[in-house]
Amino acid sequence: MAEAPVTEEREVDALIVGGGPGGMSAAITAAQVWPGHSVLLIRPEEEPVVPCGIPYIFGTLRGVEHDLLSSAPFRTLGGEILCDRVTEVDLDNRSAHTESGVLVHWGRLVLATGTVPHLPPIPGIRRPGVFVIRKDYDHLEHLFEELIPGAKRLAVVGGGFIGVEFADEVRKSGVEVAVIEQLPHILLRNFDEEVSVRIEQELRARGITVHAGVGVTALEGEGEDGPVQSVRLANDERIPAEAVLVAIGDQRNTLLGEALGFTMARGGGIWVDAFQRTREDPHVFAVGDCAFKQDFLLRRSVPSLLASTAAAEGRTAGMNLFGLRNERYNAGTIAIYASQVGDLAFGCAGMTASAARAEGLTVVVGRVVVPDHHPPTMPGTRMMTCLLVFSRSGLLLGGQVLGGPTTAEVLNAIGIAIQARLSVHELVSFQFGSHPRLTAPAHPIALCALDAMHQLSGNGSSTA
Repeated sequence: MAEAPVTEEREVDALIVGGGPGGMSAAITAAQVWPGHSVLLIRPEEEPVVPCGIPYIFGTLRGVEHDLLSSAPFRTLGGEILCDRVTEVDLDNRSAHTESGVLVHWGRLVLATGTVPHLPPIPGIRRPGVFVIRKDYDHLEHLFEELIPGAKRLAVVGGGFIGVEFADEVRKSGVEVAVIEQLPHILLRNFDEEVSVRIEQELRARGITVHAGVGVTALEGEGEDGPVQSVRLANDERIPAEAVLVAIGDQRNTLLGEALGFTMARGGGIWVDAFQRTREDPHVFAVGDCAFKQDFLLRRSVPSLLASTAAAEGRTAGMNLFGLRNERYNAGTIAIYASQVGDLAFGCAGMTASAARAEGLTVVVGRVVVPDHHPPTMPGTRMMTCLLVFSRSGLLLGGQVLGGPTTAEVLNAIGIAIQARLSVHELVSFQFGSHPRLTAPAHPIALCALDAMHQLSGNGSSTA
C-alpha cells in the first residue's frame, strides 16, 4: 500500500494507536500522571462502542447508539483524538504515517491495536446471513436494523461468553435461538462442570436450545453462495437458521508490531515486559489484546482477551510512559469474567478446580450456598453459590460465583485476594461490612475458606 502524501505534520509527546479499552486507559492515565505532556490518540472509529456491551445492543439497550465508549474523560484532561488509521511507523525517526496523510512525530508510542474476528474454515462461512461480531458502529447497526429483524431463527456457533450473552439478548425479541458448543458444556473453559451445567439450565429455561458436545461441519443453503438456511452438526443433525453468529473468539491484531520487527510471544501477541514495554524499544509499549499475556499463577502465556485486562495494562503503560518512577507493573493476568442470563449472574476468577488438577495440583474446593441478603425474607433475596479453589498449601487459586446482583462484588473481592496471594487461613478471618439489604449474613468468601480449611485439616472431603 502506497503512502498517502503528507498533508499535515505534528509533534506529540505520546502517541496512542487504538482507542479501545486498552488504548483509552493508557491515554487517560498518561494525561493524569504526566501533566504537561501532549497525548494524541489515533483510532479509526468516530463512535467507538463498548466491547462488552455489544450483545446488549440487541436486547436490553435496543440500539448501537446506547453502547458508545465515552471520550470525555480523556478530552477533559487535555488529550486529543484523531479519527484516522496509522499505516506505517518509523522507529528510527520516531514518526507515524496515517491513512489521510498526517505525519506524527512522537516521543513515546503505545500500540493498542486490539483484535480481528476469527473465521474458521467451515464450509459455507461466507454465506449471506453468517456473521461475526466486529467492534464497528455501521456493522452493528446493520445487524440490529436489518439482519436480526429478518431472521426467525438464530444459531450461535460457540458457547463462550459472547455467544451465550448474544443468544440471551436476541431471545428477548422472540427469535428462536440455538447455541452450539463443541465442548461437553458451554463456558467449560472458564467454569467447572457443575457451574456450566447450571448456566445451561438457565438458558434452556429461557427457551434457548443448547447443543453441547458436538461440532459444526457446514453452514448450508441453496447453491454455493445462497443465504444460510441451516447448520449441519457433526452428528448429521441440521439446525434451521436464517442467521448464524460465529462466536469462537478473535485473533490478536499484531500486524503493526510484526511490521516493526517486534518479538512475538509463542502464545501470541507482542512480547512485553512487566511495564508493557516492547523488547526492542523501551519507548514503545503494547497493551490490550495485541499484547502478550502471562498467567498470574502459572507464569505462562494465556489467551485472556478481556476489556478489563486491557484497561489494567493500559494503566500500567500510562503510569510508566515517561519513566518508571511510579514503580507500578503488571504482575500477570488474572482472568476475571462476569455475566448474566436472565436473573442469574455468574462469574469466575483465576483457575478452576479442573484446570488446576490438569496441571498436577492437589486442590480442595470450598463450597457454600447462602442467601445474598438477610434475613432471607428480605425482598429481592437470591441464593448465592460460591466455590473457592485452594492448593494443598492453602493458597487461593480461583473462585466461581452464581447468584444475583451482588455476584460481581464477591467476584472482584476474590480477584483481589488472588492478586494479594491470600491463603485459606487469612480468608477464614476475612472482615467485612454487613447490611441486611446489601450483603449475605456471613461473607461467602469466609464461609468457603472455612469449608476448605476443614477439608485441609483432614476432617472433611479428601483432597484431589
